[in-house]
Amino acid sequence: MTTSPGVENAPSVTRAGVMIRTLDQGLWSLGFFVFNVTAGVSLTVSEFASLSVGAALGFIAVGTSRAWGIYAPIVDAARIGIRPEDSIDRWSSWRGTVAFATVVAMASFVWIGRGGEWGYAAAVAALAAAMVIADLPRQILVIRGSYSRAALLAALYATGALLAAGALALGIDNNALLPIWFCTLLIVLVAGLVFCGKATSTTKSDSHFSVAWRITAEAAYLGFGSQIATLLLYLIQDDNATAGIRFAYSLVFAPAFVVIQSIQPLVFKQFATLSAQGTRAVLAVSVRWNIAVALGLGLCGLIGFTALSTVFDDIGPTTALPYVVPVGLAILSAQTFEVALMATRFFVSPVFTHRARLASVLIDVGSQSVGVFVGGAAGLVWTLIVLSALRVAVSVAMLLVLPRRDRTGTA
Repeated sequence: MTTSPGVENAPSVTRAGVMIRTLDQGLWSLGFFVFNVTAGVSLTVSEFASLSVGAALGFIAVGTSRAWGIYAPIVDAARIGIRPEDSIDRWSSWRGTVAFATVVAMASFVWIGRGGEWGYAAAVAALAAAMVIADLPRQILVIRGSYSRAALLAALYATGALLAAGALALGIDNNALLPIWFCTLLIVLVAGLVFCGKATSTTKSDSHFSVAWRITAEAAYLGFGSQIATLLLYLIQDDNATAGIRFAYSLVFAPAFVVIQSIQPLVFKQFATLSAQGTRAVLAVSVRWNIAVALGLGLCGLIGFTALSTVFDDIGPTTALPYVVPVGLAILSAQTFEVALMATRFFVSPVFTHRARLASVLIDVGSQSVGVFVGGAAGLVWTLIVLSALRVAVSVAMLLVLPRRDRTGTA
């Protein structure tokens, strides 16, 4: 295993590290937020709905890419006593990311282009692939503890978004938005490659690939389940509902995403570190993090609902109003379930978490499909509410059982 001098190998997460990491995710989320709002204002409802599908498929691929190249090596390394900072296999991570980006580009092109808009479908497909590939360098830097370098990449992304919004406000052709977005991601990717350097790890346990495939499959299941609402609404050609769901995710709950996405990788690192102390130490962190997530989402939902029904009344984003509550509950239940699986992963066989994710996604996809095709957007809303309640109950049950397990009794 080799490391480069530029990699910061802090043994624990400091308060300054959390602040810089939050700034990093805040700038990255600001970039996506500005690009997304600019697209919502400048594109037609049909174009924005198509872009939402590309983004949804991109999010699935980002999750699988992180699982293969980031989370799986951390879990595998923890089992053989290697720190998370020294766990990333650079070449394996990049091969996986390129593969997932290729798949998502093809899926986006076919899904969106079936209506005949093949040129626009190609542009969205290229953008979705770029989102996947540009995400990896930041994630590698975060796990290595190079939070300041990750924040610089996020600053580049936010700057590109603000420049794009300014250019369109000054009268640049709306068709320039997607190319500007794509080029911004390419710049971030190139800078990320330079920042990551050549540091890599070649240390793996005998069960590495088994662990990696299961964790990656779980991420794919979970990602597909979390984005199925957007895909289904687009499938039944309800562009207003598709746009409304996307606005609810990317506008109303965007501030909460900043905190969740910035700190959750650090929580995962903390789980890996505390796993040697037993289940109760991991459980304590799980409970505190779940409470913080619930409070943050509740605050965003309240502010967003009030703003959409007053200040933004009769403006494009108001299409999100019927979806604030169900989307908020869906995000909360998904995060609670994710934390429960993260906490138990270090103490149970990988087969358990794999089956838990698969069961969750099958229920998600099946019930939401029935809800949409029977009741349309209204059917989806009620389905999301019921599913969220069930998922929270299962997550709480998993965390309550966790203290009864110990490392010596698990595979």
